[in-house]
Amino acid sequence: MAFLEVKTPRGITKLPLGGGPVTIGRLPENAVNFNDEGLSRKHCVIEPAPNGMWQVRDLGSRNGTKLNGERVATTELASGDTIRIGSLEIRFIDPKASSRKPVGVGVLDPEEAKRVRDRVAQAQRLATLDIESATTAVSDDEARTGYEQSLYKVIDAALEKPFGLEDIGLVDNRGTTVHHAGSAALERRGRVADSEAESIRLFKLLLLACFRSRATDLHVEPRRDETTVRIRVDGLMVSIATFAGDLSRRLLGVVKILCQIDTSLKAQVQDGHFSASVSGRRVDFRVSLTPALHGQKLVIRVLDSGNAPTRLHELGLLPWQFEKLKAMAQRDSGLMLSTGPTGSGKTTTIYSCLREIDIDSRNCITIEDPVEYYLEGCTQVPVDHKQGHGFGQILRSVLRQDPDVIFVGEIRDNETATVATQASMTGHLVFSTVHARDTIGAIFRLLDLGVESYLVANSLGVTIAQRLIRLLCPGCKRAVRPTPAQVLRMGKHVGGLKEVFVPQGCSACLATGYHGRRALFELMEVSEQVRDVILRKPTIADIRTALEGEHWISLQGFGMQLAAQGVTSVDEVDRVASSDS
Repeated sequence: MAFLEVKTPRGITKLPLGGGPVTIGRLPENAVNFNDEGLSRKHCVIEPAPNGMWQVRDLGSRNGTKLNGERVATTELASGDTIRIGSLEIRFIDPKASSRKPVGVGVLDPEEAKRVRDRVAQAQRLATLDIESATTAVSDDEARTGYEQSLYKVIDAALEKPFGLEDIGLVDNRGTTVHHAGSAALERRGRVADSEAESIRLFKLLLLACFRSRATDLHVEPRRDETTVRIRVDGLMVSIATFAGDLSRRLLGVVKILCQIDTSLKAQVQDGHFSASVSGRRVDFRVSLTPALHGQKLVIRVLDSGNAPTRLHELGLLPWQFEKLKAMAQRDSGLMLSTGPTGSGKTTTIYSCLREIDIDSRNCITIEDPVEYYLEGCTQVPVDHKQGHGFGQILRSVLRQDPDVIFVGEIRDNETATVATQASMTGHLVFSTVHARDTIGAIFRLLDLGVESYLVANSLGVTIAQRLIRLLCPGCKRAVRPTPAQVLRMGKHVGGLKEVFVPQGCSACLATGYHGRRALFELMEVSEQVRDVILRKPTIADIRTALEGEHWISLQGFGMQLAAQGVTSVDEVDRVASSDS
């Protein structure tokens, strides 16, 4: 039976082909839907051809559909053909069909026949170059400097290697490509001693190490005699390389040029942004430069949406939590609050809810500081504190534009909190975040900001708290018997457990014992019993009593269930959610 092998930045999925068409695009109703700027809402379709075979047909997409590297309109598929759309790579496999054969010149017009011959000749030249590269690979490895060897240990140890150094292109903050993909291979082959080429190569190696290790931050830290590079992987810092200070200064020069920052200023805080093109997709970076004792410290935040879930069903919620959150996202009014510390994924969760909304038929507006994700069809407004435009002021202005759905990046003052709760009671669906320890704490946070209790009780629909927890590396985790203390702590959540798993450490997980993260969730639906408590002078005990008999699980309880399944360790649950019960 024919099937599609769908490869995304998050992995590979096989999709069997039946008798009907398979649509591909960004909208949820597509059989293959993926949130990528390179995809149109309905991009293309793979469907049965009149002769009984399968064909791919472009649906008038913005960026076109490429089959084996060539843009096509409607073309019959052969086994092994590869369709590329944005960052999606779809391979058509049909065991009963033959692979694509060279097309005879007599079938094509003379111009198309010439293009076919040129492609064959180019492939032969590339094959020759690959052979030459293979014969010089050993000498290249021997010529690597100390920091290159350290970086390649991180790069080569990655479990997934979707692209290499030559696939990375650098784009400055104006959108101009200043260093094309493929240039690094030429620089390396020449072994030129040019300082600019060396600094650009180092910078690309650092970016590749971030991509391969799924790092969220890159820190270049000046020391007395050298510069240390650390990356944040799964929430913790890991050292990956050191190099001389003069190379660090040249590296900072590359970053400042990309961000259009004044290279002569070194004694003040500077910030900017740039992006990189990687295998047909764009990754954004935020840059911060701070003067330190031995020079400027560089921190680059990696905003790679390919590593983050984009839809509600990808978050890892419990089934009942998923249903309640989905129902909330489809309501006409009400307030949903997401709580948790900085970097816990609150914005990702809310954007997953926003993608459940039919934005074509509803007016959706977001107010953020800054805008982190692009959502097509949604008006996204950045906060500008320099002009005196905070969340509260912009929210009041937005309400005059007849919105159906509003996302307020954060509720941090009485004005924003009051306007948001009032809007949720007057026919608007409002999403926002607050800094609170858990779902019950979100209620008290609104009350502490001075919101009237009747507004909180009547507007609040769902609160959700979350933490990011590291997952045990599947290649090196080890099973052990739980200690008496662990059995005691897990007893009220998971009983009768005979083994748990602990981290070990290997090259694939950078010797941390963990690989990847997921969220722990605590979701509370504000029921009538909870509303009655809020209208009085509530206490935490009163709200917990009102939740008895309701669907509710604490962050620690959620984590202990994962530990019982061998997904994470008990110590990691205690580290992330030890204060929650």
